[in-house]
Amino acid sequence: MTQPRRETRGVRDAGGLQPGPHVAGHRIQRDEAQHALVIDQTLIACTPTEYQVLALLLEQANQCVPYAQFLTLMQETQLTEAAQIKQARIRLMHLMSDLRAKIWPLGLDIVAVMNTGYLLLSSRAEVQSASPAGRVQTREASEEQRESRHMQA
Repeated sequence: MTQPRRETRGVRDAGGLQPGPHVAGHRIQRDEAQHALVIDQTLIACTPTEYQVLALLLEQANQCVPYAQFLTLMQETQLTEAAQIKQARIRLMHLMSDLRAKIWPLGLDIVAVMNTGYLLLSSRAEVQSASPAGRVQTREASEEQRESRHMQA
């Protein structure tokens, strides 16, 4: 457990930590030079390719990102043969599996969209609402309150 703290401090000391993309329910910072993301105060150390792919998913959270965009990030040359494309998709599948393992504990998941691409979802998409206690409520709770008010009217 001491190693992530030391790494996180190293990222901060380098002065490269910048605000990351907005994903509801999460605070994200990134350091492109070190291929690192800090999500909800947890350091996610990545390979250069993992960093590019995860950054793309976070920037387009809740939107399907086509395979072609990922393959462009991962390849230096244009893929022309079916066998090359198949191998690249297999590498992408393994990379996504590795990324899932890193972000799952933080309430984020990567979902494969059949024959299309991948989608990043957040299980902690919470909406701030004005409740009597001033606390954060989930969308479901807010909708239930609206429905009960509508039924009372």
